[in-house]
Amino acid sequence: MIKKLSMLALIVCGTLLVNMKSALADIINIKTDAPQTYVVKKGDTLWDISNLFLDQPWLWPELWRNNTQIENPHLIYPGDELRLRYIDGEPVIELVRDKTSISLTPDSSTKVKPSPIGVLPWKVLSPYIRNDRIMSAMAYNKLPHLLGDNDGVTAYVEKDFVLSHRLPDENAEYEIVRKEKALMDLNGELIGFQVRNVGRVEVMAGGGEQQIVRLVKSNSEARRGDKLSPIEEFDTSDLVLSAATDQVGVLIANIEERRLIGKRDVVVINLGSDEVSPGMVMGVYKQGPVIIDGEQPKYEVSRSKLKELLDLEERIEQPAFKIGELVVFKTFDNASYAWVTKSNKHMMGGEFVGKP
Repeated sequence: MIKKLSMLALIVCGTLLVNMKSALADIINIKTDAPQTYVVKKGDTLWDISNLFLDQPWLWPELWRNNTQIENPHLIYPGDELRLRYIDGEPVIELVRDKTSISLTPDSSTKVKPSPIGVLPWKVLSPYIRNDRIMSAMAYNKLPHLLGDNDGVTAYVEKDFVLSHRLPDENAEYEIVRKEKALMDLNGELIGFQVRNVGRVEVMAGGGEQQIVRLVKSNSEARRGDKLSPIEEFDTSDLVLSAATDQVGVLIANIEERRLIGKRDVVVINLGSDEVSPGMVMGVYKQGPVIIDGEQPKYEVSRSKLKELLDLEERIEQPAFKIGELVVFKTFDNASYAWVTKSNKHMMGGEFVGKP
């Protein structure tokens, strides 16, 4: 007899086992050690501040719902003071804006308002936003590529002129990208290629099937065969925290190919833009090995089909226990990048991700 639980049921079961404090998703649990007041500092992130007050930081906007002072809880500035109080038993955050944080420009005629704090640490994540992406094999292989130059060299840097295939839109801005590695799912199926930005080009004259481009920025040496892709802009100001609901996926790997994954690592998950969006918070769950229940219970290591047919012992699949959390910050067609915000133990890839 074989006991089976669906992936979603395993994650739901794990969530209930790990966090029994909230029966409803929208109940706000203020931490017992939450400060009564907090002054926002330069370098703070919305996630960091939310984590000071809440066990579930993605519920941060709920703290503002009875507060008519602020329309957008994501627009908080260094110097602002946050005050925690209760209205009819409901926790509310009030904001006292620091007007002195507005400074003057050198000509002393224009007041400059500081930038709001980011939802996530964009200085840490910006290299992955600007320089990395995931593309399908078909989309990558269709891109035009660099052919060579009139000096016969094989590597190119800023100010070099290089011949390439004809570009689809001469008015668009292009970057040079190079395949770093193939990303595979747990079944060995190709998810896509992780590609990295090598530099930017300026489109010059061309004729027939070829085009001349000039390198205007180099992150590293460009090579013959490197691809040319239209530049994609990413607006971090639109990122709003939200909790995953019924999405279920798998953590594929650390983006830097380190074996162990922990807090503050950037990872790849196998859910694309049709399933998740930037700002979505997900729990990370680990499922233990299958248990063969008998007079002496044991873990399943490997079993042949014949042994499965003959073996009458009960095969029990364990529930998935929550071991961390992550926030999606960049999505692609078949995969996404996420920032690990909490980790109770090291991960190695293959863990499930779902409702936090």
